[in-house]
Amino acid sequence: MRSLTDSLKKTYNSGNSKKILSSTEAFGLLRKELIENMGVKRIRGFLFRYGWRLGSSDAEEAKKISTSIDYLIKQASLLHLSTGHIRDIQSERQIEKKDAKNIKSITAKGKWIDSFEGLEHIRHHGISDAPVCHTLTGYASGYMSSVCNANIIVKETSCIGKGDKECIFEMKYEDDWGDEIQEELGYYHEKKIVEELEYTYEQLLEERNYIEKVSKFHKTLTESISNGSNLPDITTIVYESLKIPVIFEDLSFEDIAFSGLSEAEYALLNKDLKENSVEKNRVDNILPIFKKTKIMRTSNQTRLITPLYVQKKIIGYCSFVYIENTADEHSKDFMFIERVANAASLILLNEKTSFDALEKLKGNFLEQILTDEITSKEDIVNRGRYMGLDFDDAYYIAAIEYKEKGLENQTESHSVGLIETISKHLDIQGSKALVGRYENHIAMLIPEKSVDKQKVIQMIQKLYHHLEATYKSIEYKIGLSNQATNIAEASQYLEKALIALRVSNKRKITDYEELGILGVLINSKNTTVITEIAEKELGPLVQTNDPKNLELIKTLYVFLSNGGNLHQTMDDLSLSMSGLTYRKNKIEKLINKDLRDPSQSYQLLLILDSLIALEELEL
Repeated sequence: MRSLTDSLKKTYNSGNSKKILSSTEAFGLLRKELIENMGVKRIRGFLFRYGWRLGSSDAEEAKKISTSIDYLIKQASLLHLSTGHIRDIQSERQIEKKDAKNIKSITAKGKWIDSFEGLEHIRHHGISDAPVCHTLTGYASGYMSSVCNANIIVKETSCIGKGDKECIFEMKYEDDWGDEIQEELGYYHEKKIVEELEYTYEQLLEERNYIEKVSKFHKTLTESISNGSNLPDITTIVYESLKIPVIFEDLSFEDIAFSGLSEAEYALLNKDLKENSVEKNRVDNILPIFKKTKIMRTSNQTRLITPLYVQKKIIGYCSFVYIENTADEHSKDFMFIERVANAASLILLNEKTSFDALEKLKGNFLEQILTDEITSKEDIVNRGRYMGLDFDDAYYIAAIEYKEKGLENQTESHSVGLIETISKHLDIQGSKALVGRYENHIAMLIPEKSVDKQKVIQMIQKLYHHLEATYKSIEYKIGLSNQATNIAEASQYLEKALIALRVSNKRKITDYEELGILGVLINSKNTTVITEIAEKELGPLVQTNDPKNLELIKTLYVFLSNGGNLHQTMDDLSLSMSGLTYRKNKIEKLINKDLRDPSQSYQLLLILDSLIALEELEL
């Protein structure tokens, strides 16, 4: 046994390279297993280097017979065919020699016929999106590099493995290729498997540490929720743990809570986001809804933003803010922000459960106030204190009209969802109010200690934009009363809000105080007097239900609303100038008025607005 072992060692140490035989089918199967287990990218380099070693070995064997360049190049095709990798080869070369044994330059083009590698790849993997004859290119590159004592690279430009008719190759010195062979050089200089394993180990170690960090972070969030934390508490925990500024915002991108930023910094970043990112995605004046985690960029910030879901509805957003515009370096923060969003959603769901029960009580209470079921101011004030509302101070009443776009009537199916959305929005904004349904409208009673009405107007505007973003298929109008001081008179101020709503015309938000004399006139409830004045001033236009007269009244109202601007009235009514002039002349003749007289036109417009507000006239 010892003599046989020594003999084998002597044979292998002698430097003789032994060849082994293998069928194309067996090699194709080996290739298939390698690709499936190691991936196409790594196997490309492996097969290229494998072919290179075969070609280099054959070249060294050929050199033992002759070192003549002509002989070695002629042997190249014969030796390549002997491997069984191809059935035939055709090529053309341009060679410039220094002498019989040295080459100054060489280029070649040719094609491999019936490449086993291309055929086996199609058999096991189907058509590729890139050339697949890596063993062949490696073999040719290794053989010629050994013959020429310089790096020569063969590149496949067409391949049957990717659906081409033929396998076509080109050969040049490495320096002559320029940047065209960066991929092939990557195969040649690819890291050793041991080095890759070390790199993989480092990646796995880094990933393990990352998972541990995420797990610890998740545990911290869970414990904070169990201890009763709210959204501001969560923002503080997140910032202290990750050192990343975090923001919770509603669907209108108004802040709910944030940490890691000052008030001034947040205001600047919020304005920047709306102007440079959110507004660009606005459609039909409606803010976009972001349904999954994404990156939003402006020139001043990058945000990683994810939606907050409660009962399958998006009610707001959580954002991580990166001032340095380096969100690509923070791709792993996706896992953190989604856990933060889940924690916030749990808190919001818990709050919603208790909030809904309280809001139902508030809605019933508001209905009793507005329908005068409770008339004692003392009773209202006392019950309001139990709900955290102080009715000893001033308040406002707002009325909201809502209907499906394109429809004339109210959309009753949306009322419950709208009341819930409004109540939650006001609560998040820190505005205390009673919200409920009143007939075909939604009513809001807003206690407000401040005498600065602008604060109330801003709150109403924010609410309007929030409703637009939340229910995109609905259009809204809001009427706001003037300031009231006696809660027992709430029903009277609701009427003022409804009057503002009825005469809102094209305005989305109408303040009763802006109506001036019109509001006072209508609020007197002297319907009979207003009707008598209308009949006197408008004559036959209001004395009949003739459709032609209704058209004339509408024409008159639009003309007066536009300040006598004929072109604007033409556009609004889709009339020609001659048609509008005809109607204008006919109206002036019927009512015996000069519509160009400012005093007369103002009085007529005031009468029409009064009839509309009293619902005596519908245009």
